[in-house]
Amino acid sequence: MPIVTLTSDFGTDSHYLAILKGALLKQVPDVQIVDVSHKIKKFDVVEAAFILRSVYHEFPENTVHLICVRSEETHETPHRLVGWNGQYFLGSDTGVFRLLNDVQPDLVFDFSGLNLDVSAPTFPEREVFIPAAAHLARGGKPEMIGRPVGELKYVEPRRISYEQDCLVGHVVFIDDYGNVITNITKQAFKDFGRGRPFEIQLRTSRMSIRSIEANYQSVPVGREVAIFNYGGLLEIAMNNHSAPGDRGGADALLGLKRDQIIRIKFEDQSQVG
Repeated sequence: MPIVTLTSDFGTDSHYLAILKGALLKQVPDVQIVDVSHKIKKFDVVEAAFILRSVYHEFPENTVHLICVRSEETHETPHRLVGWNGQYFLGSDTGVFRLLNDVQPDLVFDFSGLNLDVSAPTFPEREVFIPAAAHLARGGKPEMIGRPVGELKYVEPRRISYEQDCLVGHVVFIDDYGNVITNITKQAFKDFGRGRPFEIQLRTSRMSIRSIEANYQSVPVGREVAIFNYGGLLEIAMNNHSAPGDRGGADALLGLKRDQIIRIKFEDQSQVG
């Protein structure tokens, strides 16, 4: 059974989703459609890339992923078909593909203007992406719907950096629980820290975190906690905390926002005996 995933900023109650799904089912009746997320912030390709990057490894080969965020075709953002490890990704080349993976893709095709019967489509996800996804879901070859191209739009992703005994990262995503996810990886923490005592610096010294726990429940209810999540990224959360208006997450209570700098200060090596 072919699989097509949808990632968009349409919102969960949007009728546009039904249009896409109906059009795809009309062309591929046995397709399995998976909703990755439709709560991407409007026009936010960085968030779309983070969400899709977090999940696509769980899908089998030949899965087709539609990225329906800033989908208009322009000279600067042509429509692209990109492949990694037997999976296909369709969308506008806004820089989103460079954020999906750290390695070069196995294939890049341009499919701008595919099968259009209108000169300037206002709904490219329906007019362009669905025919391309249907072709691939039926086992069609990429070269039948586009031409190979060499380069993708370059963007510079947020990277961790180092300042003496500090590991410096950024908040890259905040989920619906208010859990704050950073770009600091477990491997970078281990390699740079080398087992030294540390402090995750928050707004004040009283809010700093000095341990990494195995799970949220390792600290009392309502306390801040740091873990390495399923994707191996440092996450800062509040254990089962709630507040009026659902504003009880680490983002609100610790004053953390996306793109905010997160520093982990390790003890000076000369002081570790």
